[in-house]
Amino acid sequence: MSRVITALLLLPPLLAIILFAPAWAFLLLAEVFGLLGVREFFEIAKPIGYRAFRSIGYFATVFLIASFYPGLPPAGWVTLALLLVVGLAAVGRGDPKRETAGDVAITIMGPLYAGLMIGTLVGVRLTGPEDTGRYWVLFLLAVIMMGDTGAYYVGRALGRRKLAPSVSPNKTVEGLLGGVAASIVAALAASHLLLPELTLFHAAVLGLTLSLLGVAGDLFESLLKRSAGVKNASELMPGHGGVLDRLDSVYFSAPALFAYLQFTGKYVD
Repeated sequence: MSRVITALLLLPPLLAIILFAPAWAFLLLAEVFGLLGVREFFEIAKPIGYRAFRSIGYFATVFLIASFYPGLPPAGWVTLALLLVVGLAAVGRGDPKRETAGDVAITIMGPLYAGLMIGTLVGVRLTGPEDTGRYWVLFLLAVIMMGDTGAYYVGRALGRRKLAPSVSPNKTVEGLLGGVAASIVAALAASHLLLPELTLFHAAVLGLTLSLLGVAGDLFESLLKRSAGVKNASELMPGHGGVLDRLDSVYFSAPALFAYLQFTGKYVD
C-alpha cells in the first residue's frame, strides 16, 4: 500500500513539471535527483570500505547535469576537471592504503552514474521545439514504466526461468519478454499520441532498445547493492526505496534516447 500511496503523491507533480514548467525547472528537478542519487551511491560504497571525496562528488554531479543546459560548460570539460580535482585531492589526503584506488574510483563513478546519465535526460527535455522535448521525456517514461509493469505481471503469472539469479532472483526470462512487449506497445502508442513524426518502425526499435537498456540498468544497480550487502539504496520513498532504485532504468535508457535524437538530427541545442 505504501508503494501505491508514494506513487500517487509523486507522479502528479512530476508530470506537472514535465508538461507545464519551463526547462530550467526541469533542470532543477534533475539536480535534486542527481544529488540524492550520488549521495546514495556514496552510502552504498561505505559498507565495503570506500570513502568518497564527497564535496567534490556533489559539485561534479551538479555541473555534469547542468552541462546539458545551453551556455554552460560541456560535459567533457566537467569530466576532465573531475578527474584532475579528484587526483589532486587523493594526493592531498596523503594516506596511501589499499582502499585509496577504490576511494578515487567511487568519487569519479558516482557523479558519472548519478549525474551524467541523468543529465542526458535534461538534454532530451531540451530537444526543440519546446513541446517536443516534453513529449520525448514522456515517451521515455512511458516505455520504461510500462515495461516495468509488463515485466512484473507477466513474471508473476508465467515466470519460470530465472534471468539473473545471482543478481536479481525475482527477474525471469518470461518477465523480460513481457516487459519488452509492453514497452514496444507503449512506444507505438506514445509516438501516435505525442510524436506523430516518429515512424512506427523507429518507435518500435526505440521501445525495444530502451526497454532492454532499462533492464540492464536495473540489473546494474542490483549488482551494486548486492556487492555492498544492502537491500535498497535508501528508504527515501516508502515502498520504492531510494532515487537510485527508481531511476536505475532511466540511467541506462536516457543516454541512448539522447544519442538517437542527436544522431537523427532531432536534437536542437
